[in-house]
Amino acid sequence: MSSGTDRGPLLGALLRLTYQRLSEQHAAWLAASEYADLQPAHSAAIQPLWDAPAGERITTLARVARITKQSMSALVDHLEKTGYVERVEDPEDARAIRVRLTARGKAFGRAIRGFGRELEAQCAAKIGAARLEQVKAALQLLVAD
Repeated sequence: MSSGTDRGPLLGALLRLTYQRLSEQHAAWLAASEYADLQPAHSAAIQPLWDAPAGERITTLARVARITKQSMSALVDHLEKTGYVERVEDPEDARAIRVRLTARGKAFGRAIRGFGRELEAQCAAKIGAARLEQVKAALQLLVAD
């Protein structure tokens, strides 16, 4: 039901605008950090590896990121050349390869999570810690399977 006006951004637009703002801050942080050889897009490969110490197959990384296997392969190639990930044999299938974080990749993971906590602190300062926790809880419900 409409209140008679149809102005202002809807949920999808608000999420996109918020994502754009956070992405701009992420890109600026990367450019000023010791990880300037990375772009925000590399997070599509690094983030899922953070929770998978044994590594993941490129096909799994691509599916999680919702990009093609070829695009994920290009991201992984760059990450391997710059020392953030390594390719290792899959212990479950000798024909397959897994990608896992190196020591440099883990150091980046810790640094980016620290940056993420700083962003959350900035958000909490703006809207209040309790409200931020409510937003996070609501978003977790929206993305749950």
